[in-house]
Amino acid sequence: MQLPEDLQKAIETEIESTGLKELSQAREELTDRYRIPSQKRQFMTSDVQRQSYLATRLPATYAAVYQALQAVKKQSEELSPNSLLDLGAGPGTALWAACNVFPTLQSATLLEKDLSLANFGKRLAQYSDHAAIQEARWETADLEQLPDLPVHDIVTLSYSIGELAPALIPALLEKCWQAARQLLVIIEPGTPIGFERIRLIRRQLIEMGGHLVAPCPHHAECPMEGQDWCHFAARIERTSFHRRLKSGSLSYEDEKFSYVAASKVVHPLPPARILRHPHHRSGHSLFTLCTANGVKQATVSKRCGSDYKQARKLEWGDPFPFNL
Repeated sequence: MQLPEDLQKAIETEIESTGLKELSQAREELTDRYRIPSQKRQFMTSDVQRQSYLATRLPATYAAVYQALQAVKKQSEELSPNSLLDLGAGPGTALWAACNVFPTLQSATLLEKDLSLANFGKRLAQYSDHAAIQEARWETADLEQLPDLPVHDIVTLSYSIGELAPALIPALLEKCWQAARQLLVIIEPGTPIGFERIRLIRRQLIEMGGHLVAPCPHHAECPMEGQDWCHFAARIERTSFHRRLKSGSLSYEDEKFSYVAASKVVHPLPPARILRHPHHRSGHSLFTLCTANGVKQATVSKRCGSDYKQARKLEWGDPFPFNL
């Protein structure tokens, strides 16, 4: 996928006054700092670092949020949210993605503790034609010290809950669930640590009465843990400037992510979810699936007729539509 043209133009305008060398140095600083857990709370300390984030990380996180929300929409096509609350909003990435998935969105509230990063987000919003982005309400807030949250149709937390101490997450999750009129979506990096957070969040959502929408095809205990973790990948095209800035040769970047979405009402679930790249071979396709009975292998062959043609189009992360 590509970034929306208006968002790409907005980013280019915001960084055009800063040289490639400065942005590259800032990217290295952010990479080094992110590897030190004690420094995550002060992740970005200069506007050059924030510009570098817009150029190098925003596209990938946009792709992850967009793909997660598309998976949610696929399972709940009747969903037509009017309002969104995004916690740890950064420069508003999740709102841009949500507006492209759910064009019915009319209003949004974005909570972000980094005032300077929020100001970048406000300037980016001026390039959008979507009223929910242009007129979004920005509030300065720390996820560790949140009051009760206003109710919105959808509540999102993307790449933000991992910055909290684990002991603080259950209380925050409860506030988010109370604020979600229809849906709560949480997205984290697709690492073993990121997935472990999602796995625990999934369990709490079920305990609070949530109905899972995606990616889980069931409400049984998650069969994945440790080094066998549930994650997916979103591919985003790189611009030539992006490649130079990250010293990359590929024309695309794959962002791995883990996520969970829960609804206040029941939505139909597929028989299974595809956990790995399918192996499409001559005459048959092999799938690794998450099911209510654990991780299973399935084969769809030419003898399955029209199912086989459909199976050849299935990809990693898709719902598996056939009964096992």
